Amino acid sequence: MEKREIAGISEELLQKCVRCGSCRQVCPVFNVTHEEPSVARGKIFLADMVNKGKVELDKEIAGFFNLCTTCLRCAEICPVMVDYEKIIISARALAAKKVGINPEKELAIKFFSNRKLLETTGKIASPFTKLFTKKSRSPGNRLLPVKVPKLGKVLLPEIKSKPFNSKDKIFPARGKEKGKVLFFTGCMFNNFYTETAENTVKVLNILGYTVIVPREQYCCGAPAFFAGDLETFEKMKEKNLKGLSSLKVDFCVTACATCGHVLKKEYGELLFPVRELVEVLFENIEEIGKWKYPERVKVTWHHPCHIVRGQKIPRSYPIDVLKVLQNVEFIPMEEADNCCGMGGSFKLSHPEISKEIQIKKAKNTDKTDAKFVLTECPGCVMNIAEGLERINSQVKSLHISDLLAECIK
Repeated sequence: MEKREIAGISEELLQKCVRCGSCRQVCPVFNVTHEEPSVARGKIFLADMVNKGKVELDKEIAGFFNLCTTCLRCAEICPVMVDYEKIIISARALAAKKVGINPEKELAIKFFSNRKLLETTGKIASPFTKLFTKKSRSPGNRLLPVKVPKLGKVLLPEIKSKPFNSKDKIFPARGKEKGKVLFFTGCMFNNFYTETAENTVKVLNILGYTVIVPREQYCCGAPAFFAGDLETFEKMKEKNLKGLSSLKVDFCVTACATCGHVLKKEYGELLFPVRELVEVLFENIEEIGKWKYPERVKVTWHHPCHIVRGQKIPRSYPIDVLKVLQNVEFIPMEEADNCCGMGGSFKLSHPEISKEIQIKKAKNTDKTDAKFVLTECPGCVMNIAEGLERINSQVKSLHISDLLAECIK
């Protein structure tokens, strides 16, 4: 049998694409570059050529495989349901072995996969953060004091001196206990948005769940997985399985779209189910309907790609939750489920393309005239906050837990 270049990718899978071009209509990257290799159809064609040995996988071809936010809009609209994520991750894995990983992506992998490095950076950098950056309208974020050429305002999450899971923690349920849950915090909540992590716990507690936050949890491995560094991903997965599998919980909760997507899709060895926060909220919608925000407020919602497409959670879940909150008026956003341009390390490797996608999202957000744009992904929270700063919008970007916590004080 003829040897295939890309491990795990058959000719049958690649030939399933009928080159109809539906993906061109929805691809956020193609809508900026207008170049065929930017879109799923073009990448699948290149992967097919590489797989057959007709094209050498060099740095240029590898660059095209990396020119993707993995938002999965293409897979969602595809009339023949091509498994694009499997193709692109496998192609990137081969590219990583043959030509290496983009320096920006490599840096992100090393930073987030090394807990000691993350925590040491927090201890050193945290005291200086407020001295050398400016406050953002969106809480938990800081702005660089000067504009960056071609990018303008640049926003960074505020790194904390102490991680959220600095030690094993148990937060008892309020009232009658419905169950015990593991809160998989993820890197962003653990080291940057610790207040949002606290608010997530408060929300789960008042809904009747005892929340366990173990020290022995690490990066889910998403930066490595989506860059094609599957060796590092497997190491991170092994560490997490070793630390978490022995826990006696009813289920695991994530409040990060990408963590949830990776855990559900790649961590089949876990002995308990994984559920996204929005799923838990929707299941408790009757109780949430009794909650009241301190004042009348308008909010809108951004759908994270790895919730609606990665995990295939209905778009109605968070909207229905927001609509039952007292004093909260939900305002629909145009193209609410379009990618915000973050794409994990895509923002680092392709900042100018990311910015164009981001600005479109920020403008759609601003048009709603809402006070807050809510979402359930820390990366989206950060990226949309930056976009709003760049267009001088007064809208603030928040995680849904931050709004809900204000309703239950």
